[in-house]
Amino acid sequence: MVLISGFDGGTGASPQTSIKHAGLPWELGLAETHQTLVLNNLRSRIAVETDGQMKTGRDVVMATLLGAEEYGFSTAPLVTLGCIMMRVCHKNTCPVGWPPRIQNCGSISPGTPPTRSTS
Repeated sequence: MVLISGFDGGTGASPQTSIKHAGLPWELGLAETHQTLVLNNLRSRIAVETDGQMKTGRDVVMATLLGAEEYGFSTAPLVTLGCIMMRVCHKNTCPVGWPPRIQNCGSISPGTPPTRSTS
């Protein structure tokens, strides 16, 4: 599987330099990847997944037309689970208590809604 991830997605868990200074839209990467795989007769052997600010059915249809077979959605499920999108994950200062880069994250937040603070 090949994952094409767009530059404008994410919750902020990446290092700040990556968030501000790297990446291209997933549409460009997906189109180039699909064309290259077809040109080298490898397309039938590799699954292509894409993610990065995919919010609507239109985004999924566009990704399918450009060659994606799998799709990643992370922001919507995180918001559903209580993420308030402060975009400070890279600082390990999540106000909800989900620092993704700290070891033993499960011991910090058990993940049940009544025990998490959303204010």
